[in-house]
Amino acid sequence: MKPIQSKREVVLHFLFWICVFLFSTASANWYYAEIRELFEVYGFRVFLQMLVAYTIIGLLIPKVLNKKQVFLFSVSVLALLTLVHALCTLYLFRHLVPSYPSSYELFLRRFDSPTFQGVYFSFNQFFSNSVYYSYPCIILMAILFYRERQELLVLHEKKREAELNALKNQLNPHFLFNTLNSLYLLALKKSDKTVRVIENLSHILDYMLYRCDKKYVLLRDELLLINKYIELEQIRYGKRVSISFDESITGEEKIAPLLLLTFVENAFKHGVSEAIENAAITIQVKNKGNKLFFELKNTKPNLQPEINERKSLGLSNIKKQLELLYPDKHQLNIIEKTHTYTSELELCL
Repeated sequence: MKPIQSKREVVLHFLFWICVFLFSTASANWYYAEIRELFEVYGFRVFLQMLVAYTIIGLLIPKVLNKKQVFLFSVSVLALLTLVHALCTLYLFRHLVPSYPSSYELFLRRFDSPTFQGVYFSFNQFFSNSVYYSYPCIILMAILFYRERQELLVLHEKKREAELNALKNQLNPHFLFNTLNSLYLLALKKSDKTVRVIENLSHILDYMLYRCDKKYVLLRDELLLINKYIELEQIRYGKRVSISFDESITGEEKIAPLLLLTFVENAFKHGVSEAIENAAITIQVKNKGNKLFFELKNTKPNLQPEINERKSLGLSNIKKQLELLYPDKHQLNIIEKTHTYTSELELCL
């Protein structure tokens, strides 16, 4: 539990105790003949309730319970309640009974001995006082615990967004670098395809700059981006790569931006650019209900150890994104064979 740290919290705590006091006096004003007596009784009781609450919340929980000293905490709470019971009983006999004897005549008849010792050593009275003086503490603890949980949720969400943005920032520069390389090579050759590449690149930049800041985008927009990317890479590699892209989706499903593109980019980067002979990439995308099925298979060249390491880094990046965006709502299978590399992803949209 956090200590009171601001003026706003002081005011909120003050209002809380005002409410406790008003609730107590409103429910018992019929019993007391004088307003002064009512305020003297419940003013002191609220003081004891505050003593219990702030001793437990401000001292015993952070200094004892949070250090896993459960037994010491239990003994300390019991000692605190025993002390409060003593103060309550002492106040009763030293001030209230002498000042307002008629109000406590019936109350004292409950005990075999209507003395300080008789009331103090009554277990029923001790239990009743302990519950009464502890209930505001329990309410405060519940409120503070709820607030801390909400703050933790907000912090977790901010941390999650920061991690996700960091992962996206790792992907985007590499993607742009590859695309600009393709454009550079075509410009050197004075190819007629240069205009088409610029058009596709313009679409890709627009997508990445103005749409990827959203948490989720339309699946059809993401697939259009992949088509644009594939067209650019096909222009770059020409007959060196054979590509099959089978997409069959319905509805207005949404997906995290650049997630599927990462698989496609890795296939070109590690399955095509490193290949000596012709390479092949097969992509299938389909949905059924609220589930998306994505499969990408590419031929695999004989990779050097450092290339394998870079590929593992890219895969690790994808896995982190999936864990952040689709916790317990995805299944990723990587099947590596001698000549092929297959990624199978199932998402709950």
